[in-house]
Amino acid sequence: MGRHRQSLSLSRKQQAYLADFINSDILSKQQRNRAQVLQHWMADLSVQESGELLGLSIDRVYSMRRAFSQQGFKDYLHAVPRCGAPNKLTPKLETLLRRLTQQAEAKGKRLTLSLIAKRVVELGYADRICTVTVQRALKQVKGTKLTAAEQPAYALVQSPRINEEQAA
Repeated sequence: MGRHRQSLSLSRKQQAYLADFINSDILSKQQRNRAQVLQHWMADLSVQESGELLGLSIDRVYSMRRAFSQQGFKDYLHAVPRCGAPNKLTPKLETLLRRLTQQAEAKGKRLTLSLIAKRVVELGYADRICTVTVQRALKQVKGTKLTAAEQPAYALVQSPRINEEQAA
């Protein structure tokens, strides 16, 4: 048993915008496919035909049509592609981690990753956060903290053996 065929009707202004959008040179393949799915839908092509023409699966064409129905014309065409979960490492969270680690260092205490993660949740910066995310954030925070004066000494000192080889 197949799905009912739905037709799409766009205003003349939207149709003109869609045609200009498809003819644009700066579109990614994904954006072009999204726009062409709308064109095929307006031309009453079946999902099967549209998928074959664009090299997409039937499920992908259905999901694109569903996304259009939910998002609307402009939002659908200009949607930013997302992959994976959004990053929880925000500038506010970086500032909090910097503050927490500085306070702990001043008191001479060491904080575990799980303790920091719990504190982040308690303070309301995230609903939940993984210790791996905290670890990555701390690496990033500590990496930005290093200045030229704080660079490891081994980076500034040359081996005398290297100097001898260069002289020869």
